[in-house]
Amino acid sequence: MERIRVMHYANQFFAGLGGEEKADMSVGSLDGPVGPGKRLQAMLGESAEIVVTAYCGDNHFSEHTQPALASILEIARDHNVTLLIAGPAFASGRFGLACAEVCDALSHALDLDCVTGMHPENPGVRTYQETMNEKVFAFPTTEGVSGMEDALSRMAECVVKLAQGSALGSPATEGYIPRGFRRDAVLSETGVVRAVDMLLDKMAGRPFDTEIPVESLEKIPVAPPVVNLAGACVALATTSGVLPQGNPDAFKAAGNDQWKTYSIDKLNTMGNTSWDVMHGGYNTAFIKDNPNFGVPLDVCRELATEGTFGRLYPDFYMTSGCSGAIPIMQRMGQEMARHMKAEGVDATLLVST
Repeated sequence: MERIRVMHYANQFFAGLGGEEKADMSVGSLDGPVGPGKRLQAMLGESAEIVVTAYCGDNHFSEHTQPALASILEIARDHNVTLLIAGPAFASGRFGLACAEVCDALSHALDLDCVTGMHPENPGVRTYQETMNEKVFAFPTTEGVSGMEDALSRMAECVVKLAQGSALGSPATEGYIPRGFRRDAVLSETGVVRAVDMLLDKMAGRPFDTEIPVESLEKIPVAPPVVNLAGACVALATTSGVLPQGNPDAFKAAGNDQWKTYSIDKLNTMGNTSWDVMHGGYNTAFIKDNPNFGVPLDVCRELATEGTFGRLYPDFYMTSGCSGAIPIMQRMGQEMARHMKAEGVDATLLVST
């Protein structure tokens, strides 16, 4: 069997290029395995070959995320990589976030399976779970590098299975950190029997796992009022699914996982222009007839002219919010908020559907 081609992603420390003084190091690559990658290669045996190690300083990645991801993607393409291993990052927050970001980006761009590892309290775990990427598997590790052997062993075992074309089982079976998916399964015992067994275990103080974990929503504090609305930049955002004709970005009517911005810079109204609607949760005929119901550009232009607020941001933020998974919606909201802050937006009018 031909060995799959693996890229190993490491930070400057695990690539053997320096410590914190090299955290600003830009993206680069080294041929073959280096550092912990050498032990990882030994564990992979003949199933996979680490053909290149990509590296980036922790600070550089966090401060230049998109350019860094583009450079790492180019390295993967240049080496015809078919699987990515990132880390392990242990409890290192910056490295953990980078591992989660690199895995998600390359799996989408190249349709790769990706394997990483980090401590369960690493902030990278939240990114991993929020992206809900079915091709990324993160394994729990110890806080420090004393657990390197065990972490590499878990990751290598997963890579070998993927290299053999084997489908991975549930997190409980395979040992990776859950991502929040709910899977249908056929069991020998009925739901009544399983429910009673769980109840008896709970009453007796025995450990048990619920089949449907209850999701808890983070409480978001109310934002303070805009002090100077007359000088504020206001952006329009909508979950109504208003988009250009032809749906050029391939939004889904339900279970959508992306957001975009579309220009309204030269428009005074959404009417009499080429807009469409992609949403499976309401009757879209009314907004198709008058897209101002979803993106109230006409009224907001009037308010800006009257001096109610300073100016309108030249694009509107859009997603289709029907049947969206909570972690994905949270991730998109955070991405939008970061983009707005970077663009100098002071307030947002979010139109509900």
